[in-house]
Amino acid sequence: MDFDLRTCDAAYYFVLDFMGMTPDEYITERIINCENDFETFWSRNIGRIKSVDISGLRLMAFHVVSSLDECREIKENGLMNLQSVLSKETILKKKLLEKAGVAFDIPNKLVSCNGNTYDIDYEKYKGHHFLIGIDEKLNRVAHRVYYDFCVNGFMANDNVFNYGTNIHERPEFLMTLGELFPQTEKVESFWRAKSKSYRVDFYATVDQVHRFNFELDEYRNPPYEEWFVLDDDMKLKKWMLSHAIDRANDDLGMTILYIKDDVIIPANQIIDISEL
Repeated sequence: MDFDLRTCDAAYYFVLDFMGMTPDEYITERIINCENDFETFWSRNIGRIKSVDISGLRLMAFHVVSSLDECREIKENGLMNLQSVLSKETILKKKLLEKAGVAFDIPNKLVSCNGNTYDIDYEKYKGHHFLIGIDEKLNRVAHRVYYDFCVNGFMANDNVFNYGTNIHERPEFLMTLGELFPQTEKVESFWRAKSKSYRVDFYATVDQVHRFNFELDEYRNPPYEEWFVLDDDMKLKKWMLSHAIDRANDDLGMTILYIKDDVIIPANQIIDISEL
């Protein structure tokens, strides 16, 4: 089963597949019998929902990138997290950053620039709230490399060009690195000028993603009814069904899929690559 929020139509067909209903049956049950109330729909159909097998669930999403090689690296290596990109022989690491005098030592949590070495151990910075100067900039780089380095994707986003940091133009990390080492601003400018923008559609399995994607906690406004008596599978089902219904009704905003930090989405899980 594919959980797909990428379009309103895909979400609608997921709901029909999940519920095992025809369009007429769904409309009659949800609109007429349940008066368009999700919790009523959930409780009336709880037996049907419990019987749904989600053991082979695939979570559909897409990643937005800019590429200098028409995504050849991605086609060969999959979607790599930032630590992998800075460790392997990638275009960003080998052909651009190292030529600009910047090298990362990921295992030892160090970055060097033109012969000078700097500590980017995030654990040493995160407890300090009033960092200034170079320490503040090192903290930002450390945060990206050792805390916020996972592969993120969009479950739903109808206008990626409105995403605040222009992820379709160059690796977002170059913006952070440029604050620390001004010479890398030339790398960022080169990437913007020479790259093309792509949408990479892929799927992830439940064990590849952070469980906080599905809000398996008390934070929701308004809260789901009887949330704390549900096991994790039923919480996941309730989250998916409610979000798919909202998306089918064009009533869901940008929704992000967070991949676990150490997971690389392999090339065989990439469904399509298209130029934006």
